[in-house]
Amino acid sequence: MDMDLSEKQRFLLLALRRNPMTFTGQEPQDEHLAMLQLWMQGLVDREDEEQTGPIKWRITKRGSAEASQLLR
Repeated sequence: MDMDLSEKQRFLLLALRRNPMTFTGQEPQDEHLAMLQLWMQGLVDREDEEQTGPIKWRITKRGSAEASQLLR
């Protein structure tokens, strides 16, 4: 797999491995960008696709496998 992830992406992916994260819009822009990049790579997904307001992100199976690789 061996993806080229930024430090911020790695941090978010490992944090999501423990618990889903809710983004309210108050997060720094670099975190929003990192999360969107993870989403575009299929490593995270929205838990509440149809709802407006805060976005709850969760890790995908592919993301979990990538996070496991990061821990090695």
